[in-house]
Amino acid sequence: MRISLLEEREDFDKILKVTLEKTTFFKNRKGKIEKKYFINKYLNFIATNTLSRTVFQTLVNEYSSSLTWWKKGIQLLYVKLASSKLFRSFFAQRDILLSEDFKDYLILGGNHRIRLFYGELKDSIVILKSGENQRFIKNDIAIRTENDLSYAPEIFDSENDWLREEYFNGVPINRLKSKERIEIFIELIIKNHLEELLLPTSVEIPLKNYIQLVEKEVFELISDKKIIVKECVSSLIKKVYSKLFNKLSSTIVKTSWSHGDFQAANILVRDTHYQVIDWEASNKRFYLYDVFTLLSKIRSNIPLKEAIENLNKANTNFENAIVRNSDEIILFLIEELRFQINEEFSENFYFSGRKTEKLCHSIISYILE
Repeated sequence: MRISLLEEREDFDKILKVTLEKTTFFKNRKGKIEKKYFINKYLNFIATNTLSRTVFQTLVNEYSSSLTWWKKGIQLLYVKLASSKLFRSFFAQRDILLSEDFKDYLILGGNHRIRLFYGELKDSIVILKSGENQRFIKNDIAIRTENDLSYAPEIFDSENDWLREEYFNGVPINRLKSKERIEIFIELIIKNHLEELLLPTSVEIPLKNYIQLVEKEVFELISDKKIIVKECVSSLIKKVYSKLFNKLSSTIVKTSWSHGDFQAANILVRDTHYQVIDWEASNKRFYLYDVFTLLSKIRSNIPLKEAIENLNKANTNFENAIVRNSDEIILFLIEELRFQINEEFSENFYFSGRKTEKLCHSIISYILE
C-alpha cells in the first residue's frame, strides 16, 4: 500500500519512527544523530539523497511493467528520475528526520509491516510496524520454516518482530502480456500450492471447532478497546457470521495453512521461475481459500458477485480438489470476511471497519438472492 493511502488512515510518520527505533533488528544502533530522508508518497519509498540508485531496482520492476505502452514509458521515466540522487529531493513530497543508522536502506511503506532493501539486493528486511498484531510476523515465519515450499522466498534469519528473506527479482504475473503464459503459470502455481502446502497441512475438524476458531479471532478484534470502530459495524459483523454459519450443511471443515492474500500482485515471475511473496496474512483457514482468492480475482476491487462468478467459471485441471459447492462458497465468504477484518482492524488506524462494513452488506445481498 502506498504511503499516500497509509497517511489517510494512520499517523504514518510517528509509526515509522517508533517502529525503526524499537525493532530488535536495529538493537545495535549507534546513537540519535538524525538525517534528512525524502518521502515519495506515490512510489512508496523513504530514502536519503545519497542512497545508491541500484537499491531502487525493485521499484523499477513494479512501476515499469504497465501493459499500456505509453504508461510504461512515462512511469519508467518518472521512477528513474524520482529515484536518482540528483532529483530525489525534487520529486519527493516532503522529508522526515530519522536516525542516520538507516541511511543505507531503502524503506518501503506497508499495511502492517515495512520493508527495507540495501546493498546488492540479495535479501530484504521485513519489520512489523509498532502497534500491529504479532500474528503478522509470527505466522509468516512459522508457515515458511515449518513447510518446505519451493515457491516462497527463503527466510535467512528472524526474531519476534522482523525477518530477513531472499530477494526475488521479478514482475507481478498480472503484468505479463501473454494471457496463455499467465494461464500456464496459474495452473502450475495452484498445483504446487495444493501439493506442497494446502493438502499436506490439511486437517478435518468438526464444524463447531471451526466456528469457535473464527469467532475467537474475529470477536477479539472487533471488541478490542484500543481499536476505534462503530458499534453498529461490530453488530453487523456478528449478524453476517451468524447467517453464514447457519448456511453450512456439512459437520466437518477441512482447514490448512494458507497464504491469505494469494493474488496475482503477490506472484512474481522471471523467465520460467516464480515466487509468491508477502506472507504476512498467513493463517490456518478453510483449505481452498487461497485457490478461490486467486481464481475469483477478488483482490482486484471487483464486486463480490462478480468474484464468485469468476470462481464458478474458472477452468482448472483440479476439479477433483476444487468442487465449488454451496458449502465451499460459504466457507470462502467466511474466510474473506475474516481476512478483511484482520486487514482493517488495528489500533494504529484512525478508524476501522469501513471496507468491512461494505463487504458485510455485499455478503448479505449475495446470500439473500
